[in-house]
Amino acid sequence: MGHSRILFSLAALSVFCHAAAEAEADRKPGEATVTVSAEAQPVEVTRTPAPVRIVETDELARLGSRTLAELLEVLQPGAVMPSGGPGATASAFLNGTLSKNVVVLLDGLRLNDPTAVSADLGTLSLVGISRVELVLGPSSVLYGSDAIGGVISLTSAGRGAEGFHGQVGLKAGTDNLGRATAQVQLAGPQGWLAAGGEATKQDNGFPNDAFRQAGGFLRLGTKLGGADLMGFYRNSGQTASVPFTTAGFPAARAYQPGRETKARQENWGASLKWTLAPGLVLEDTLQVLSGNTSDPNGPLRQQTDRDFRRVEDQLTMHWTPSAAFRLSGRLEGREDTSHAKNYYDPSTFAAVLYRGEGRDLAGALESRWTILDGLDWVAGVRRDAGHRDLTRLSTGQRSRAGDAEAGTWRSGLNWAVAPELRLYASAGQGFRMPNTTEFALNAQAETQDKKAYAILPERSRTLQAGVTGLLAGHWEYRLEAQRTRINDLLAYVYDTHYPPLFTSHYSNLGSIQAQSLEGALGWRGGSEVAYGWDVILRSQDTRDLDHNTDGQRYGQQNTAIIRHPFFTGSLSAFAQSKAWRADLRFDRVGSRYDLNDTTYNLIAAKPYRSLSLGLSHEPVKNLTVALRGEHLLQPKQTVQDWLSGRYDQNGDAALVYGFPAPGPRWSLAATWRW
Repeated sequence: MGHSRILFSLAALSVFCHAAAEAEADRKPGEATVTVSAEAQPVEVTRTPAPVRIVETDELARLGSRTLAELLEVLQPGAVMPSGGPGATASAFLNGTLSKNVVVLLDGLRLNDPTAVSADLGTLSLVGISRVELVLGPSSVLYGSDAIGGVISLTSAGRGAEGFHGQVGLKAGTDNLGRATAQVQLAGPQGWLAAGGEATKQDNGFPNDAFRQAGGFLRLGTKLGGADLMGFYRNSGQTASVPFTTAGFPAARAYQPGRETKARQENWGASLKWTLAPGLVLEDTLQVLSGNTSDPNGPLRQQTDRDFRRVEDQLTMHWTPSAAFRLSGRLEGREDTSHAKNYYDPSTFAAVLYRGEGRDLAGALESRWTILDGLDWVAGVRRDAGHRDLTRLSTGQRSRAGDAEAGTWRSGLNWAVAPELRLYASAGQGFRMPNTTEFALNAQAETQDKKAYAILPERSRTLQAGVTGLLAGHWEYRLEAQRTRINDLLAYVYDTHYPPLFTSHYSNLGSIQAQSLEGALGWRGGSEVAYGWDVILRSQDTRDLDHNTDGQRYGQQNTAIIRHPFFTGSLSAFAQSKAWRADLRFDRVGSRYDLNDTTYNLIAAKPYRSLSLGLSHEPVKNLTVALRGEHLLQPKQTVQDWLSGRYDQNGDAALVYGFPAPGPRWSLAATWRW
């Protein structure tokens, strides 16, 4: 933390003492049509071949989502798999790919925890976030490992309009919900500052089952000659009760209110954007990210701990010699250090502390060329190399757990046939490097039977195509298709010996194919009272090409034997006048996630139906009051309901078999802006 204090002291000094700095231009309204994550440089959404969904500040405020998981349920119905209410783990399955195939970015740098297999969207707060982009499809050529299924990119609040602005918000609701947020922005000729914080508490509807969360952020910047300088800091932590346990075969359930999980993440750093010459821009960002997680999932269900620290630098050069051509080059370096206490010696059930170290280097090039008016071609290549080392701290033994290299490419065409019609298609590769957790579990298995459990990176190939357009000035439509094949799928193989040999491990087990077809239709109209509606239909299927057959259904137990086909439908509608707005959303997610595991076979046999309502009003200027209802069709469960399995296989708001879902919830929020 000494380095962080020095960094922000220098940044603050430059903000308030550089009297000759030039003021940045206010943000342009047209930026709402620009994506900053689909390509190496910002580009209009209608000119990129990548499928992108964007939510900006006003829409984020209207939706009222607290976490990334809650927001993604609206952006991509059926793509989120939470395991309960507030604070519970939530994973994303984008277009049929697996949760470990998604990268979460904050201002271009990854937030994925190297000690976890996949990003937990339920712990990622949206306080201080002004923009969220969902980029579907392979993005490894830009963001490296894990970005097979897509990227969720968060953009922090930056420079606002000149002067002093801010907002405060209060929210109350069922299950003792209480939330307070505050955010301020200060901008002038000498620079700008943005800061804010939040605190939330809520019960999950069960005895002694509470959730608490708090966090804050600080960002400040200035302009020094031709260079933009910025420093940033963000901290967020939460505690959630996880009293529901399911273990053994057949599954045995228990309610233990003393069990809880804690998580905290902190990141800080600085960035530089320097215009070296007309058409030549250099960007560099340095970030330090650290986090720790404590959960009750160790042997004998005791509390265990994991922590990590990441140092990452990203250097990018943009060259734009003409309006029709531009080239971007990027160099990345990343070092991860992690400690884990949840790997254990099966002879004594004592925790074995491993320290994992990973280093990754990458270089990438991306070019964009306007071939004809309205016809754009984008192509990129990337090369990654990395290694993982493990040290068993009880003995000091250090070993090279694995190393690998991966080359990826992506190419796409976007054709704006007319202002009302756009065609786009792309093809590309992706990859995923095994992380520290996977290597450590294999190292532990090797100590039991003296066998080597080598693992390789996963690799993927993806094809995408889509069309979007407008009709008669009121209708909007979209049709997108995607197919991804992942080879060398890394899956967890359970030890099925009796008596157990404690050799569960990760292994490359063949291939899976994920495909999706999504159509959307919307209509907008009205003048004094604006109104409209949207319908989204998506068919999605993931198949294990090597194991998921009837003949092998009850064979070796491993997480590669997974098939989750399902059909999703979503209807949303709104009506808005000068001071009032009403919203309605109905989702129907078909039965899915048929997972052969040692604990259960079938996740959900019936579709899940969700109804949400919203009503907002601006009684006076700058004050907004909003009433929201969520999960209104979900029956409220009791502990006994869960213990008896009363609602099993019904499809519910949790969408994870074995965990209870939260019941209907209402909230009332007030926000004042100045």
